Amino acid sequence: MDEKRGSGLTRQLLAFSRRQPLRPEPVDISRQIGGMRELLDRSLRGDVHVWLDFDEDLWPIEVDPGELELVILNLAVNARDAMPAGGTIVIKASNSPAEANADRCDFVRLTVADTGSGMPPEVRERVFEPFYTTKDIGKGSGLGLAQVHGFANQSGGSIDIESELGKGTKIILTLPRSNRIPAADERHLIQFRPKALAASLGSVLLVEDDDEVASLVAEMLVELGYQVTRAASAMAALGALSNGRKVDVVFSDIMMPGSMNGVDLAREVLRRRPELPLLLTSGYAEAAKKDADALGIRVLPKPYQLQDLATALEGVLLHPRWLCPSSEAAPVFSVGPGA
Repeated sequence: MDEKRGSGLTRQLLAFSRRQPLRPEPVDISRQIGGMRELLDRSLRGDVHVWLDFDEDLWPIEVDPGELELVILNLAVNARDAMPAGGTIVIKASNSPAEANADRCDFVRLTVADTGSGMPPEVRERVFEPFYTTKDIGKGSGLGLAQVHGFANQSGGSIDIESELGKGTKIILTLPRSNRIPAADERHLIQFRPKALAASLGSVLLVEDDDEVASLVAEMLVELGYQVTRAASAMAALGALSNGRKVDVVFSDIMMPGSMNGVDLAREVLRRRPELPLLLTSGYAEAAKKDADALGIRVLPKPYQLQDLATALEGVLLHPRWLCPSSEAAPVFSVGPGA
């Protein structure tokens, strides 16, 4: 995995963040996070090293496995950014029996620790607030640790932070023990596979304002066998369509800056080229559904796996009539971990 793909993980979390109900199931932490080891090693900078330290008799936990992976990636990226000169990330998990907990329940204690710059008290007190960030504009959404906080609470657990300037940061999650046996098969939210053969399935106009998200999604599309043209705004996308460029499908995020969002873009594309297939995507799929349904356009909810993206694109390419304003509204795709 090259440096460009690695940097794309910084924005992957925002790209795949969601407001959908979690789908908890019994999860073997050692296997689930252990299965991410190569991804973590190859995605973070070469001067950032990851160590896994799991108890041998570790209990399974009851969480959404896809969301757990997003949390680990989120925390790893935050740790990387806190170590500009390199360092170590330690992901540790140990059992926390009922007698050690105030609510008398069994938990597993999952800690992600770094050797980075640490935080002053005034920052540490606010890190779980939505949209709070100390990063420069365009470098952080402020949703990262708020997402982790929400995951812990919705999973029936808790979260804590230990951090001091110059002494690194520890994020400690306590997640509920599962009394069920985890499935034998491994299912990971993020999977990279060898690039598709040279034969192209078509040309996709990708409309995404964030450079690193666009880079990640473009790689996914190329791996599926599509040619990709990227536009950074709705207006730029309309310009690309008007200059005679070959486009077989438009794939656009709904939330974009400026006077036109993804739904506005779709409405204008349908006015100009009603036969052109369109696919929208959003982490707030339910909020977008009404406007998209009015146009008969499908919405691919975030987060999505590579296969989910492939299925959605195949659907709109095979059935473009569903995308016409006068046709019957198409349903929102229900995808994501466990779907």
